[in-house]
Amino acid sequence: MDFRVESLLARPANDGPRAVAIGNFDGVHLGHARLLETCVAAAHSRGHVPVALSFDPHPAAVVSSLGAPPRIQTLASQRRRLREIGIEELVHLRFDASVARLSPAQFVEAALIDGVRAAAVVVGHGFRFGAARAGDVDALRSLGRGRFETIEVAAIEDDGERVSSSRIREALNRGDLAAVERFLGRPYEIEGVVIQGDHRGRGLGFPTANVDLDGVSALPRGVYAADGFIEGETVGRRAAVNLGVRPTFGGAEPRLEAHFPGMDGDLYGRSIRLILLGRLRDERRFDSLDDLKAQLAADVQAALRWPR
Repeated sequence: MDFRVESLLARPANDGPRAVAIGNFDGVHLGHARLLETCVAAAHSRGHVPVALSFDPHPAAVVSSLGAPPRIQTLASQRRRLREIGIEELVHLRFDASVARLSPAQFVEAALIDGVRAAAVVVGHGFRFGAARAGDVDALRSLGRGRFETIEVAAIEDDGERVSSSRIREALNRGDLAAVERFLGRPYEIEGVVIQGDHRGRGLGFPTANVDLDGVSALPRGVYAADGFIEGETVGRRAAVNLGVRPTFGGAEPRLEAHFPGMDGDLYGRSIRLILLGRLRDERRFDSLDDLKAQLAADVQAALRWPR
């Protein structure tokens, strides 16, 4: 099996036994947080290292004809939240056809015993694993008996439905950032590194920082008000953020561009964390550059007026 281990600490985690939370953790929503917090508490009480075990790519990319669901967050945002909860290592298991064919017993041996050396395994209610999703929590508990402890964590519900990454994607798709914040327990954010753009914003009088989307595709195109935190600064700056293909210029690839009013500096290579506060409008094509500039000016003023 192919594992990639990332330490979320400034130092490597110790080499002791692991308490392992299993999941994809895209969004790190309230349900994920409960599972991860349970893992951290179990690890601390037993002298284990708290670890999150995730899959790369998403298993649906391999086993489903529909492919993987749209990504909710960047890996940088995910790492930040896992670190805040107290997870010390993020383990990426490469999910391919050979992993998909493993029986529940084979998965336990290869991934949990030999792979991450689990002493405790923390999973959500309804957890399934192994080929054809044949294994459940009872099977995990039976296969682990005498070798690791199995801890099942109840789901969190909102309006009578389980909080899930699917519900967050649906809320993002309809632009309902209030519902997204409710499911996450915090405002929606994107964190990434500033990359080179085409400098059109600067030529229009609205210089932008182009942020690497890192595969995030669940957020619909449009213009947003945001608070931006630039690497090395402790105070947030209000921003107007555009996610789209720049149809006025015939663009094709989605880009995330953040304009910080009153700021004109080189941010290339620095990390930016954008906390989205609200959606201002849909993306649209403009007939002239003057029309576009007028709308950008209105977007900036709307972003500045958005309540904190």
